[in-house]
Amino acid sequence: MEREWVLEVWFKFKKMDFMKTDLSILFQKPEKDKQVILTIEPLAPLSIVSTLPGSYYKSLDKPTKANLCGIFENVLGWHIGKKDRNKILKKIKQVYKKAFKISEFEIETSAVGYTSLLGHLFQIELPLIPAIVQRYDDVWKQQLYRDGYAHPNGTPNISYELIPLKRQLDKKDNGTVTNDEITKFHKENKGGFPMYYTSPRKREYIVLEGSYQFKLSMSSYLFDILLTKIEENNIAYLGNNEGWINLKIEML
Repeated sequence: MEREWVLEVWFKFKKMDFMKTDLSILFQKPEKDKQVILTIEPLAPLSIVSTLPGSYYKSLDKPTKANLCGIFENVLGWHIGKKDRNKILKKIKQVYKKAFKISEFEIETSAVGYTSLLGHLFQIELPLIPAIVQRYDDVWKQQLYRDGYAHPNGTPNISYELIPLKRQLDKKDNGTVTNDEITKFHKENKGGFPMYYTSPRKREYIVLEGSYQFKLSMSSYLFDILLTKIEENNIAYLGNNEGWINLKIEML
């Protein structure tokens, strides 16, 4: 009866509008019954930042558990917004409590607000960290959204339809549009502006000699699906979208 009830909840849940992918492993009994080795081979310099520190983004020496959760979710093709994540976690809690008598489980949330759906399905037992042979700083473009004049002034491109209208706005003596005018113009024409503007930030990168290796205890359901997905495509990224990596996962 327990399995039938879980499957019934899952199939009802799967019909919800925001469900576009298979999350069935989240509705299995969460037992970390597999010992595995995860190997992460850097293909480029990495910048692993766990917080938003301001103008300088200093890299960590190794990935956090939240980083590993992000890698796994990307490999699985899970691209789910915050509101839907909360709905899914609420449903997981309901299933765990009724079907498996589990009233609480650890929810992994990073310092920047990323909440993983599968962090409770594995645990880091032992990390092996390769030597860092070089550290250097580079300029990185951060994408930002902000109401007010900063957003429209920070976007280099707008819809061609807005260009003649923008030229008619009140200007300062130096020829630039006033802050009040551009703020109002952006508010009334947001669809013609990019969703984000960019601002340069100083960011640290690290060059590694060798690969990261992590001994993990993991749910067999999660291991099986990761093994299949990584065999199909083992390329992911770590830290930011410039930090390409190769992945390998195997059972001990």
